[in-house]
Amino acid sequence: MTEQIIQQAEPTERTELAERTESTGGNVSTGKNLEIRHLVKQYANADKPVLNDITLTVPAGKVTVVLGPSGSGKSTLLRTVAGLEPIQGGEIALDGEVIARGESGGAKSGRQQRSAELRTRVGMVFQSYDLFPNKTVLGNITLAPTIVQKRPKAEAEREALELLGRVGLADRRDAWPHELSGGQRQRVAICRALILHPEIMLFDEVTAALDPEMVREVLDVIVELADQGLTMMIVTHEMAFARAIADRIVLLDGGHIVEQSDDAERFFTDPQSERAKQFLQTFQFKRHE
Repeated sequence: MTEQIIQQAEPTERTELAERTESTGGNVSTGKNLEIRHLVKQYANADKPVLNDITLTVPAGKVTVVLGPSGSGKSTLLRTVAGLEPIQGGEIALDGEVIARGESGGAKSGRQQRSAELRTRVGMVFQSYDLFPNKTVLGNITLAPTIVQKRPKAEAEREALELLGRVGLADRRDAWPHELSGGQRQRVAICRALILHPEIMLFDEVTAALDPEMVREVLDVIVELADQGLTMMIVTHEMAFARAIADRIVLLDGGHIVEQSDDAERFFTDPQSERAKQFLQTFQFKRHE
């Protein structure tokens, strides 16, 4: 976070804006592959890595859905890609350019090497919305493009209103976050990420905190983005949604990849590993006689 940004942002926003901005931004592109190679993530006081030897590719213009039980490392994986967590081994590359690399030496000494330019090319939407309570809907969306990207306010507001129209919230531009439903807040959070023109979008359980009737409105927005060819990596427990939207599936368990499939439908109908079969069976409910 630069000194100028710190001076312009409200005191309560500074830390949050710095972290969010580092994981969003850049020019829109659907032609970028994300490659994760032998990634290791281990917290300093942990006995073992939370992610161990993770290697996968998120193809350009495709939707990769990451599944797995709670505690399997799904959210941590997204946070490492977004640059919010350092890695202790391996590397992350976007379109062939390394944006994160772990150093040898273990969890306590590992550092993440990132290019300031490249780290602004990944956008992330969180489960908890993270909207600034003292900013209107329009203010939340235009804050980063005007302060971080130095875009003219009128230009940022014009694009923000276009995005709000796309997600059905054009009439809520002047509303405060506490006046919105959970589904509306999550759609605002998506707009806030999209206005920075990320090349790849990460979604971390964005429907988990929503009431069932609000889930659909958020999923519809993500489906529209998928139809437009935006490269996306999605963590979700919504199995029907995952099956409908995924181009490829990655199943994590215990910090390891236990199955990957470039045929999402086949994963759900004919999983290849015993662990994948067990995982999918937990979502199959039988009616008791």
